[in-house]
Amino acid sequence: MNGKEKQGMNGVLTLELLNLDGSLMERRRVPNLITTAGKRLVAELLMGRVNGLPVKWSIVVGTGTEAPVPGDTVLKGPAAEAEDPAPKVEVIDPGDGSSLVRALVTATLPAITDATVQPLTEAGIQVTLGETTKILFNRVRFEEVNRGSNMVMKMMWEISF
Repeated sequence: MNGKEKQGMNGVLTLELLNLDGSLMERRRVPNLITTAGKRLVAELLMGRVNGLPVKWSIVVGTGTEAPVPGDTVLKGPAAEAEDPAPKVEVIDPGDGSSLVRALVTATLPAITDATVQPLTEAGIQVTLGETTKILFNRVRFEEVNRGSNMVMKMMWEISF
């Protein structure tokens, strides 16, 4: 091996729609865009230049239909948020002499309590620094998912370095 890294930072959202009894209705895996603000957050944390440490990791979902761009700072149509109280970091051995570190953010949106349907088409990880600073770390646009009163939406985001 020549000591040169080949992998950059990337993320994938796994979205699962579950019946109220926990059985799987549908599963999707969608690669996402890491925003400029997300990349900057990682760099600033590395250099010790962030004024407050991340205190909250949430997955936000919305109804926006525009394609993600690096400059996105918020979802285009924010609709709901679910917090991950214990995001994880794991080291994975790919078995080829390289290294892989993965951060996992997992959150569950409960079923809607009224009879309406919520058509969701976008998601992202929102990092809260200190008391109030919110950063959209990444964003993805996906084919419409109709969240309703008969289902729970579980989301797991993998960010690999």
